[in-house]
Amino acid sequence: MTRTSRRASHRRVITRPEEIRAKLEAGRTAIAERLHLLADEIEALPLEGATEALSWVGDQIERLLREADRILRAQAGAC
Repeated sequence: MTRTSRRASHRRVITRPEEIRAKLEAGRTAIAERLHLLADEIEALPLEGATEALSWVGDQIERLLREADRILRAQAGAC
Protein backbone atom coordinates (compact mmCIF):
# COMPACT_ATOMS: atom_id res chain seq x y z
CA MET A 1 0.00 0.00 0.00
CA THR A 2 1.37 3.39 -0.92
CA ARG A 3 1.65 6.27 1.46
CA THR A 4 -1.10 8.18 -0.39
CA SER A 5 -3.56 5.28 -0.40
CA ARG A 6 -2.99 4.65 3.33
CA ARG A 7 -3.73 8.28 4.08
CA ALA A 8 -6.82 8.27 1.88
CA SER A 9 -8.21 5.19 3.62
CA HIS A 10 -8.25 6.85 7.07
CA ARG A 11 -11.08 9.12 8.06
CA ARG A 12 -10.58 12.18 10.22
CA VAL A 13 -11.87 11.51 13.72
CA ILE A 14 -14.34 14.10 14.95
CA THR A 15 -13.74 14.80 18.60
CA ARG A 16 -15.24 18.16 19.45
CA PRO A 17 -18.94 18.20 20.46
CA GLU A 18 -19.73 21.06 18.07
CA GLU A 19 -18.26 19.08 15.16
CA ILE A 20 -20.37 16.07 16.12
CA ARG A 21 -23.51 18.20 16.41
CA ALA A 22 -22.84 19.85 13.04
CA LYS A 23 -22.26 16.48 11.39
CA LEU A 24 -25.44 15.02 12.92
CA GLU A 25 -27.48 18.07 11.90
CA ALA A 26 -26.20 17.86 8.32
CA GLY A 27 -27.08 14.17 8.29
CA ARG A 28 -30.57 14.84 9.67
CA THR A 29 -31.18 17.50 7.02
CA ALA A 30 -30.05 15.21 4.21
CA ILE A 31 -32.20 12.36 5.53
CA ALA A 32 -35.26 14.62 5.88
CA GLU A 33 -34.86 15.81 2.28
CA ARG A 34 -34.57 12.24 1.01
CA LEU A 35 -37.57 11.13 3.09
CA HIS A 36 -39.71 13.92 1.61
CA LEU A 37 -38.73 12.83 -1.91
CA LEU A 38 -39.39 9.21 -1.03
CA ALA A 39 -42.79 10.09 0.45
CA ASP A 40 -43.74 11.76 -2.82
CA GLU A 41 -42.71 8.63 -4.72
CA ILE A 42 -44.62 6.36 -2.32
CA GLU A 43 -47.79 8.44 -2.72
CA ALA A 44 -47.63 7.82 -6.46
CA LEU A 45 -47.35 4.01 -6.05
CA PRO A 46 -50.25 1.58 -6.08
CA LEU A 47 -51.10 0.31 -2.59
CA GLU A 48 -49.08 -2.91 -3.00
CA GLY A 49 -45.95 -0.96 -4.00
CA ALA A 50 -46.46 1.53 -1.18
CA THR A 51 -46.53 -1.26 1.40
CA GLU A 52 -43.21 -2.64 0.19
CA ALA A 53 -41.65 0.84 0.06
CA LEU A 54 -42.83 1.67 3.59
CA SER A 55 -41.36 -1.56 4.89
CA TRP A 56 -38.02 -0.63 3.31
CA VAL A 57 -38.18 2.86 4.83
CA GLY A 58 -38.86 1.37 8.26
CA ASP A 59 -35.80 -0.86 7.90
CA GLN A 60 -33.67 2.13 6.95
CA ILE A 61 -34.91 4.16 9.92
CA GLU A 62 -34.07 1.30 12.29
CA ARG A 63 -30.58 1.11 10.76
CA LEU A 64 -30.15 4.87 11.19
CA LEU A 65 -31.22 4.72 14.84
CA ARG A 66 -28.77 1.89 15.57
CA GLU A 67 -25.96 3.90 13.96
CA ALA A 68 -26.90 7.03 15.93
CA ASP A 69 -26.89 5.00 19.16
CA ARG A 70 -23.47 3.58 18.29
CA ILE A 71 -22.08 7.07 17.63
CA LEU A 72 -23.55 8.49 20.83
CA ARG A 73 -22.23 5.58 22.93
CA ALA A 74 -18.77 6.06 21.40
CA GLN A 75 -18.94 9.78 22.13
CA ALA A 76 -19.98 9.15 25.74
CA GLY A 77 -17.19 6.64 26.18
CA ALA A 78 -14.63 9.16 24.90
CA CYS A 79 -15.64 11.78 27.48
